Amino acid sequence: MHHFIGIDMARVNSLLLLTLLSLSPPVLAAPPSGLERGMPENLGFSSQRLALAHKMLLQHVEDGRVAGLVAGVARHGEVVYLESMGWNNIEQENPMLEDSIFQIRSMSKPITAVAAMQLIEQGKMNLQDPVSKFIPSFGNARVFIDPDAADFSETRASSREMTIEDLLLNTAGLSHRFGALYRQNEVRSRGDSLELLVEKVAAVPLLGDPGEQWVYSISITVLGRIIEIVSGQDFDDYLNGQVYGPLQMDDTAFYVSAAKAQRLARAYRVSPEDRSLSILPPMPIPITQDPPLLEGAAGIVSTVPDYLRFLQALLNGGELEGQRILEQATVETMTRNHISAALMPFGTNPNNPMLDRGWGYGMAVVVDESKSSYGTTNGEFGWSGSLGTFSWADPVSGTSVVIMLQVQPAGAYSIAEKFKAMVYQSMID
Repeated sequence: MHHFIGIDMARVNSLLLLTLLSLSPPVLAAPPSGLERGMPENLGFSSQRLALAHKMLLQHVEDGRVAGLVAGVARHGEVVYLESMGWNNIEQENPMLEDSIFQIRSMSKPITAVAAMQLIEQGKMNLQDPVSKFIPSFGNARVFIDPDAADFSETRASSREMTIEDLLLNTAGLSHRFGALYRQNEVRSRGDSLELLVEKVAAVPLLGDPGEQWVYSISITVLGRIIEIVSGQDFDDYLNGQVYGPLQMDDTAFYVSAAKAQRLARAYRVSPEDRSLSILPPMPIPITQDPPLLEGAAGIVSTVPDYLRFLQALLNGGELEGQRILEQATVETMTRNHISAALMPFGTNPNNPMLDRGWGYGMAVVVDESKSSYGTTNGEFGWSGSLGTFSWADPVSGTSVVIMLQVQPAGAYSIAEKFKAMVYQSMID
């Protein structure tokens, strides 16, 4: 197990805890590009209960279960809690910072969905447009007769074409980027362009007819290519101009530049044997290099302050600090469940921790809070990432929470779920 050396982290984080309890002026300063800081009690939170949540997070770091993390809570547009702890790189003894940069993986999906909805608002495409209108190679899609069979040669014609809405809902019939079908057909390589990846996806038969099943898939990455075609811009340029720029998400991108590399949180793997941490092998094209493949489903890096701003814009009905990225009606449509009971994404197993959720456009939506295993509210929306990032926003209470760490498996120790439950328990109004 790694031990944190060189800095007395117990002492440092004890000081952080005292700072949280006293709410001295330095804590109330806004981080770069962040939301303003507010007093917990003024925003309906108990400082003492938030301190317990802080202690829980800190214990996981001090015990060596995770290298470090950043967690933030905002309500009504003000930050209630924002703390960093541990290391963003154990080996180099780089301390975790409030604006440390993380690979957010599938937390990229809501960002791409927002970009698509902007173009729909502008009338440049419609939810019911067939994907083949923009990418003709999807026009004659075939469907596997039995996607679980050893013989992948037996296919049939699709009953209908997939639509833009199918891509947003994971009902297009596509597979996950690491699914067996795509691995066998060498569909995904970070060395490919987005255009080439999407053409490879189109060449593989579908798992099922569009609209007939919910399958967590590569569909949002395909949507990113359509955004390029419709907007006439590279996907990263579009996001910079229409999402990141207006919302001042200054550290959100598809890679970490050399100037920011010291703030990059290193990813670690938890050993199933002794729970020790080891460095997660880097990708063939490292996250510090501008990649040819711009993956809207899983390729974005960001920070807790940036993502809190993104969620706050959605909670505000599509606007933040005078900059509107979506109309309120569009946000309401995005963050509403669109999956029928028969296709509910997370099944009926009572032990499933996400049994309370349906699916909106690019994100999960709570539809039955009574089925929650750790505290949710109907209408809450958000998503997580495969390296331990987690986010949610609650329109009822006006609260958003983001926690970022870099560890596989992502659910090790259920840190995010514990933090979420303790945040709700900290609300006194």
